[in-house]
Amino acid sequence: MKLVPTFRFSLALAMMLVVTAAAISALFVKIYEHIPTTNQPYLKVDAPVLFLLSIVLTAIGLGALKGHNAVQMMLQITVACLSYVSLIGLAETGRERPLLYWFQIGFGLLVTIPLVARQSVKTRIERGPRRKFWKNTCEAIFFAFLTMMLVLLGLLLQFLAAYAVPSLAQLK
Repeated sequence: MKLVPTFRFSLALAMMLVVTAAAISALFVKIYEHIPTTNQPYLKVDAPVLFLLSIVLTAIGLGALKGHNAVQMMLQITVACLSYVSLIGLAETGRERPLLYWFQIGFGLLVTIPLVARQSVKTRIERGPRRKFWKNTCEAIFFAFLTMMLVLLGLLLQFLAAYAVPSLAQLK
């Protein structure tokens, strides 16, 4: 068993890298525009970087857990970033009704459809590398939704630790 697997660089990997970089850049700019520069100007850059870093690290961790390849992990990062860009875009334009249904639409597109497709792949394609690829790709799309929810949970916990807990200590 090899300790370090061989890495094959392909055109598909290069294209996915470009798409992932574009999605990350778009989300960085969207977040950057909405961070106020009041008494903590360093947050203007730090907040988007930390948010994107949490998305990337969560996607890599979930992908490594299931043995996904680099392209599938980048697909997961891209879908998560584009989902957040769509959420911020809906909020910016003031579209309240689609904003209310964003979570349900995201759940349907990123959880229900890929899991049904995964089950279809498992039953219709015989065992082999093709089946494993499609099964892992469906899982990667599902993991994009899981990544989004884990990042939001982490942000909530970080917010509570940074703002709610110190304000409770001042009440005493």
